[in-house]
Amino acid sequence: MNLDIYKDVSWNGSSFWHGTSTIFLDSIRKTGLGTISPAKDYKLLAMLTFLYQHIQQQNIWHPILDINRTSIEAAIAQSDMLYEGRLLNYRHDGVYVSASALRAAYYACLNKVGSELLEKCLILLSVLINDGCEPEFPEGLDVMGIRQHLEKPAKPIMIEVMAVLDSALLLEDGGDATAMLDRMRKTLPKRSQHEQFEQLQFCNFCIVMPVPNQHLRFYEVDFSGNPKNKDFEYYLTRL
Repeated sequence: MNLDIYKDVSWNGSSFWHGTSTIFLDSIRKTGLGTISPAKDYKLLAMLTFLYQHIQQQNIWHPILDINRTSIEAAIAQSDMLYEGRLLNYRHDGVYVSASALRAAYYACLNKVGSELLEKCLILLSVLINDGCEPEFPEGLDVMGIRQHLEKPAKPIMIEVMAVLDSALLLEDGGDATAMLDRMRKTLPKRSQHEQFEQLQFCNFCIVMPVPNQHLRFYEVDFSGNPKNKDFEYYLTRL
């Protein structure tokens, strides 16, 4: 599937998309989407906090820390971050889906491991290893064996959620999504492709009820260009 900037941007009113990676593919196929919380079940939020505190205690500095410090602290605090005039959600209290396939593709291809928390953990772990300060993890913390993901590259995956109840979705700020979804179904078909494209990039929702496997389709993602640029194109292969 090759999406130009305004090609196939319309929403069918029922499907949503989730970007992840091969690291999480098997568990989602077994348990459904939203059953497992990486932040809690894989202890990635606790791991991020531990690694960041360890870096602070060792008084380590690295340029990549300056680039990521604000978002790491927002993720640890489970709060929002102001970026270029927009509030970005750094809460990880659930699994998020987008009404835009392009948005999910952007996430899957830009985030190399399919999880913001895991990505930030790996950044911090790399800094510690490079500084000769690789920590010993407290017992039970390293559920994922995260060091292996520094050495074993993951591939981007997209998941199409073909059916989910409106009542099973929340807005990114935690509010009820029903009214917004109704409004989207009524107004989006009347808008130009440009307007649909612009609105759909910000239509993201948190799943509060797991979606069973029979309502999911899985795709491997190949892409060209840079996800941050207009030359970005992606191609889906059904798994």
